[in-house]
Amino acid sequence: MYSFTGSSRRRPMINLGGQSNLNNPTEIMRRAKEERQLREKFKHQQAAVSIIQNFWRSRMDAGRTRTALRNRFDQLVSFIFDNSDGPANQKNTSSLLKLSPKDHLELSRLILVFYTPHHAADQRRLVAWANQSILNREPAYLAYVQREDELGNSWRRIIPLMIKRILRTLADSPRSEHSPTFLAAVQEMVNNLNHRSDLKALIIMGRTWYWKLLRKYVMAFEYADKSASQNVALVIELSILPLKVLPPDQRTELASSFAAQIFTIPLLPNRLGIQTLIQFTASLPFVEILAGTDRFIHELELEDIIHLLSNLLVWGSKKVIHMDQNGFKGYLNAIQLCLDRMPIALFRRVDTHLANKTSVKAKRPPQSRAPKPVHPSGSTSNQFIQESSGAKNDPILIDEEDIEMAEPSDTNLTATVVNSISPKTLQWLSVLVQSEHLSQLCSMSARYSSTCQPQLCRLMVSIIYLWPTSKETILNTLIYMTPSTGPSSRSANQSGGFIKELWRLSVRPGKISVSLRDRKSGGSPQGVLTTLKDPKLAGQWEDLILLCELYSRYLMTLGDEEFFDDEAEVASTRSFQRAKTSVISTSRNPLMTDEVVTLAGLLRNLAFGLYWTEGQADIKKGCVVGTHVSLEYLRTLATRLLQQIYIRDSRRPFCEPGFWSMTSTFDLQSFMQTVVYEESHLEEVREDQLQSPAQLLNQDPDLDISNHLSSSRGSRARVSQRQLAFISPRLGVLNNIPFVIPFEQRVAIFRTFINSDRHRLGLDSHAFGENRHKASIRRQFVSEDGFTHLNALGPRLKETIEIKFIDPYGLEEAGIDGGGVFKEFLTSLTTEVFDVNKGLWLVNKNQEIYPNPHSYSRQPLSLEWYRFLGRVLGKALYEGILIDIDFADFFLNKWLGKQSYLDDLASLDPELYQGLIFLKHYKGDVEADLSLNFTVTNNEFDASETIELVPQGSKTSVTAQNRINYIYLMSNYKLNIRIESQCAAFFKGLNDIIELKWLRMFNQLELKVLVGGLDGQDLDIDDMQQWTVYGGWDESHPTIRIFWKVVREFDNLTKRKLLRFVTSCARPPLLGFKELRPSFAIRSSGVDRSRLPSASTCVNLLKLPEYQTEAELREKVLYAINAGAGFDLS
Repeated sequence: MYSFTGSSRRRPMINLGGQSNLNNPTEIMRRAKEERQLREKFKHQQAAVSIIQNFWRSRMDAGRTRTALRNRFDQLVSFIFDNSDGPANQKNTSSLLKLSPKDHLELSRLILVFYTPHHAADQRRLVAWANQSILNREPAYLAYVQREDELGNSWRRIIPLMIKRILRTLADSPRSEHSPTFLAAVQEMVNNLNHRSDLKALIIMGRTWYWKLLRKYVMAFEYADKSASQNVALVIELSILPLKVLPPDQRTELASSFAAQIFTIPLLPNRLGIQTLIQFTASLPFVEILAGTDRFIHELELEDIIHLLSNLLVWGSKKVIHMDQNGFKGYLNAIQLCLDRMPIALFRRVDTHLANKTSVKAKRPPQSRAPKPVHPSGSTSNQFIQESSGAKNDPILIDEEDIEMAEPSDTNLTATVVNSISPKTLQWLSVLVQSEHLSQLCSMSARYSSTCQPQLCRLMVSIIYLWPTSKETILNTLIYMTPSTGPSSRSANQSGGFIKELWRLSVRPGKISVSLRDRKSGGSPQGVLTTLKDPKLAGQWEDLILLCELYSRYLMTLGDEEFFDDEAEVASTRSFQRAKTSVISTSRNPLMTDEVVTLAGLLRNLAFGLYWTEGQADIKKGCVVGTHVSLEYLRTLATRLLQQIYIRDSRRPFCEPGFWSMTSTFDLQSFMQTVVYEESHLEEVREDQLQSPAQLLNQDPDLDISNHLSSSRGSRARVSQRQLAFISPRLGVLNNIPFVIPFEQRVAIFRTFINSDRHRLGLDSHAFGENRHKASIRRQFVSEDGFTHLNALGPRLKETIEIKFIDPYGLEEAGIDGGGVFKEFLTSLTTEVFDVNKGLWLVNKNQEIYPNPHSYSRQPLSLEWYRFLGRVLGKALYEGILIDIDFADFFLNKWLGKQSYLDDLASLDPELYQGLIFLKHYKGDVEADLSLNFTVTNNEFDASETIELVPQGSKTSVTAQNRINYIYLMSNYKLNIRIESQCAAFFKGLNDIIELKWLRMFNQLELKVLVGGLDGQDLDIDDMQQWTVYGGWDESHPTIRIFWKVVREFDNLTKRKLLRFVTSCARPPLLGFKELRPSFAIRSSGVDRSRLPSASTCVNLLKLPEYQTEAELREKVLYAINAGAGFDLS
């Protein structure tokens, strides 16, 4: 403020400096602005001073007024004030009762006006009022509220206001010594409102402050606070009172307000005694709460939603089985609304809590520890059901649980909230996936399948997304649990009925299925993409997703005889079972064969479209319309189930020829060119990331091949996901659903990959150069010498190897190794090292070999042999040399990075397989009759070792409820765990030479053909003759004509011996003799007919003297091909 000097006249400013005061316009404007700002500031200061003064005066006036009103109140009740805290029924009420109705009204109005919750004396005054006006034996207010005059209207307005004053006091001072009196007064007044059906007052209270204040009081205490348990129970009982008298429509409206405040209280059931809990549950309008959840859930914080879900599960899990159709739909919808807002981290905490609570009881089957499939980038991916880091989401090769659904990013706040949730709440949340609760949901869904099944499917998919570790429990429940009521009821012996219903009632007739099967919308990648983005299909994708999950899981424990419903096979199984029991049931494929074909067709179109449009569809970030499920997860589901169906079809065809091919949707020749380009481009990107500029500049040219090999098989660099998305969409097709490309084209692509790799490493230029590795091999010790000379090469075994054979007399055999001698060595080596008598391999009943599970096979030296054998086999594939070895189907399955399941066990141990099938179908008392537990016994060298399949497995009996888990664990142990180390070593060696992703273009049977050629078929002599070249002769020469006539008369075995004699391999090339390099050739070796035929296997050349007769030629050829000698015949 400015000082006042007595003069209001403004004095002129005189400049005594002697200089002219010439201000420019800018200076004048600046001064004016400053003066204006000062004036504005002064005005604001004056206004602020006025407000402060007014507020201070008003508060002082209010204080004086309250003091006066308190004095008046005290005068009216001065004779009872000092003793107002005693029991109400012991009060001396005579003087108060002498008060007139006007005085009673004044007394109540006074305390409404002056009452301050934190004022201790006011609380005592409120107690006095409550004791005398409300809690008295004959409370005065009861007479007043019944009146229809002004006095009655005033009292009816006062009662809700007094309830609010008291509840505000309780909320602000929850530990007040007057709490029991206050709660008793509130209970009395609310009961009176209910008795009078004062709906208007109850509705206003409920909409505004009633439940908020009750919640605030309850939240002031920990759930385990025993000192306040009685008061808290009374408050929760008070919360339900207004809802008892409201009509249904208004009760539904207010139930939302009730649930938002009371049903979000943490651990609500734990705060109630048994009797109170029973009464509360009986009065709880649970169905109305469910119906109104969508009205308030969007206003809740995350912590409140978590507690809401917890409380919904507490009461819902007990009530759901008794709900009507609308109630059940509301229950599913309420849980779904909660889950839509839940972070995945919450359910990880639940898992951690359950794991810490008990380490004895297994929550789910342990996953396979089989060799981890190698990604195209060369790194290993994590296994089935395990989340991975780094390498997951590789679009070229995707394992099921390497893909997570689109998890929302957790903020620090979310993490804080999740970490603050109590263990008790986590325990209640686990009710969601308990078998009993899931079984009840299935039962109710079956009862109301026509209306509730879509909601159930959506809920199950959401739970699987948020809670991946619960997937086994959910899927097993949906597959094997049997609803007991409803038109869809299924017998316990007919598992998989839900799959059948889901397919026939929802998926097959659904718009998604129709669209994906349509030639235009489903037969082209762009059509699939359009279907995926169609908003009209929101809410329908969950059915297909759940079907894929269920059927894929079901196929894991479904044998081929069950899949095909083969009566002959089933009869065989039944005869085995009848040896044990006369009460049997047999599982069946829930889908007919033609239904499986239809399902495979839509999955084929879906998966192909998602791989083909890799970059365009934004697979990594996009979600299925209407869900949280990522497109990548959907693609993985479709791929996995499609592969399972295809494997069944490859073992025993049931699809029409050409069903799997998608070549009609693209140009095959362009595809082959593009996929080769993508593979080479991908390798270039890897090399660019592997080598820094300094490494490239300092690289020794003489070590080029070795460096390339070590880098490509050593610490392989990763390519970014964005690069892969655009570089390798065709590789995604080739490595995940290769069966859409014809087998012959895939073999051609495989050979092209190898040729490209040879060119990249510069191996072609070393065929006859100085960088050939040389090894002398004694014919009696082929395997030992091969291991000694070649194992140290490691990945460099790719390079050219020159072999010199040493005969039994220590002399070098004749011949120059141009590749043929090495082929003979490799054939002999594989015959020896894969011999079951060597101890590294065992043979099944089909004479197919697999790694020996014996403990000595896991010793370091044995594992080194397995690595060497992997490289040897890789070298044979790399060079296109066929070997006469048959591997067991389940072992070949591991080459492809696939899990082995029950149906694979038949190729390992048919008797154990039949035993597990018997257990699966056994209808008697499994625990009492079979006496099995979760252990397996291994016998080695007359010593037994018991292995527990789960913690405390020897104490865990196999029952009807857990036998599926036992079957899975037993199969997993036999097929995966026992030979884990051996397989890992073998595949490491194989991957040193051959990219495992190249092998994944084939199925088990095709892989057998790739390794050993077409076995069991007659050698095509016409094809052989068509592609034969001649030296010194032509095809019209008499000896040539005699030769082909004689060869055609040979049996198939003799024909193969001839082929082996000339090419060192008894099996023809995969794609016919046109692919044999060098071509099969016949050359004249002179006119001396006493000589025997000879061969140069290095160039596939048969040297034949000019025999004149069929008998002579037959005799000489048979002698030569059965002699078993090497090049000495030449």
